[in-house]
Amino acid sequence: MIKLPKSRSKQWYVVSIFLFFLFLCALLASRLLLNMDMDFKQLVGFAIISLILSCIIGIGGFFGKTTFVIISFAFFIIGMIYMLFISVTDLHDGWSDITSIISFLTISLFGVVIGVIAEIIRTFLKKKPK
Repeated sequence: MIKLPKSRSKQWYVVSIFLFFLFLCALLASRLLLNMDMDFKQLVGFAIISLILSCIIGIGGFFGKTTFVIISFAFFIIGMIYMLFISVTDLHDGWSDITSIISFLTISLFGVVIGVIAEIIRTFLKKKPK
C-alpha cells in the first residue's frame, strides 16, 4: 500500500506537482484521442483545472486529512478513467469533447464532497469519548 506523507510535510508539494501533471496529461490526452485542435486558451484552461484539483488534494494532505485525500483521489482517478473512456469510445457522438470534461469535473466534485463528509464523520468518531 502507498504510504502518504506526514502532515505538514514538504513532500505534499511534490505530490501536488505530480498530480498537476497527471491531470493535465489526462485532459490533453482526452483532446488528442478525439482528434481535436487545441489552442493556447484551452491549454491554459486545462492547466487551471489541473492546478485547482491538485491543490485540493495537496492542501488536504498537508493539513493531515488523509481520509479526504484518499477518497478525493479515488474519485479523481475514476473521473479521469471515465473521461478517457468517453474520449476513446466517442460515446456521445459530436458531444464527447464537452461531456468528457463535464463528467470528469462532476465526478471530481462529487469525490471532494464525499471526502469532506467522510473526514467530518471520521473527526466526530475520533473525538467521541468512550
